[in-house]
Amino acid sequence: MVQTFAALRDRSKDHEKGAMDFLAEMVQFKTIAPREGGPLKECAGLIDREFKRKGYKSALFARGGAPIVYASKDKGAEKTLLFYHHYDVQPAGDLGLWRSSPWELATRDGKIYGRGVSDDKGPLAASMAGVDLIEDILGGLPVNVRFVVEGEEEAGSMSLPAFTKEHKDFITADGSVWEGVSATPGSPGEVVCGLKGDAYFELVTKGAPHFARTDAHSGEAAAVPNAAWRLVWALSTLKAPDERITVDGFGELVKEPLEEDVQALREYQGDLTTQIMQEYGLERPLMGRRDVELLKELFLRPQMSICGVTTGYQGVEDMTVVPAKASAKLDVRMVPDLTVDNVHTLLRRHLDARGFTDIDVIKKPGLEPAKTPVSHPYIRLVHSIMKEVCAPAGTGVVPMAQFSGPAAMFAEHAPLCMAYCYADNEETFTHAPNENMKVESMLGSVALVAAIIERLGAKG
Repeated sequence: MVQTFAALRDRSKDHEKGAMDFLAEMVQFKTIAPREGGPLKECAGLIDREFKRKGYKSALFARGGAPIVYASKDKGAEKTLLFYHHYDVQPAGDLGLWRSSPWELATRDGKIYGRGVSDDKGPLAASMAGVDLIEDILGGLPVNVRFVVEGEEEAGSMSLPAFTKEHKDFITADGSVWEGVSATPGSPGEVVCGLKGDAYFELVTKGAPHFARTDAHSGEAAAVPNAAWRLVWALSTLKAPDERITVDGFGELVKEPLEEDVQALREYQGDLTTQIMQEYGLERPLMGRRDVELLKELFLRPQMSICGVTTGYQGVEDMTVVPAKASAKLDVRMVPDLTVDNVHTLLRRHLDARGFTDIDVIKKPGLEPAKTPVSHPYIRLVHSIMKEVCAPAGTGVVPMAQFSGPAAMFAEHAPLCMAYCYADNEETFTHAPNENMKVESMLGSVALVAAIIERLGAKG
């Protein structure tokens, strides 16, 4: 008979000190990719040594960027569980806003503080402790366990494509834990089965002879092409006031959501409408979308955003000019069947067809969409554990999160899964000053990892 989550949660305290000590060692390194090369390599070395100390076969993959640590305990089991984590973090920002050093682990009022404790050094320490916990209880692992820990997630995962291409067997698994899992008994929660892709572009007006060599006096606006207006007119063809993306051929690539995905959203436990309005101080959501219709737009349909526009004079004085240059940063959150390359091709063709050959479309590094079916056996397994964790509150399944990551490089080799309780994400200040994690969340994470390992092994 498998362990209950409650029993595992009680036993997780046995591994609290070890996880905290390891986390404290990791937090001291300013692992900001790609600029902090020394600390990134030192932290990778620390993680590699910790894996080896725990009996893993561990190695570093380094091709000029931050090393990827990959480690395994292959027991010859029928099933394999893959963990993806990263040890790079966001910059600390304004140090004056931190109550303690971001580079030193601190504990206050039941929470641990430091850069990376919630994203993603803390979850890494918890995942490793969860493996230790179930190994101690059972006297061995019922599944093969593999870890991929990169150091460039916050900067575009530049080294990961080469690694995944060369290590397809290593990343092939029956399930995965993506950047950790978390669990607080009695809190509502959710299981997430995918991530949207993110295609990022810069639209830039070309220089002379299409536009002036330099900004011109606005009195000569009748004779000098205005780069700002030209860019505005081009942007206005990409999206309609009702938020429809109007790029030629775009809609044909976007399939209607699967019924099983829509049904999963009908059973969604959270009130995302209220959450977003409160977080951003909004009177109403965009287009008045609420409930399932809002969830479908966020999770299952593509979105296009203008992220920034640069042109003309931006000083405090009033300056009368015809801008010679204009640029806009554009991002497209993609669903399956859209790719960075095909969106780039569609944008270029769309603008050319309307005579905007004087605007370049520069493709930036992007991330492809990734999705595991909500009905996949591994998703059902994790969901069943989360129901036990969250009771009497509910837990739902989200077909695809509105955010992005390098999951597509793994998704064809291992089912993608994230799981968390809402209580674990309250005021963690990820990417902000005073980033933190509740100690109780850390212990819940340890127990949830152990439960997933045991029950995946029991399915073998």
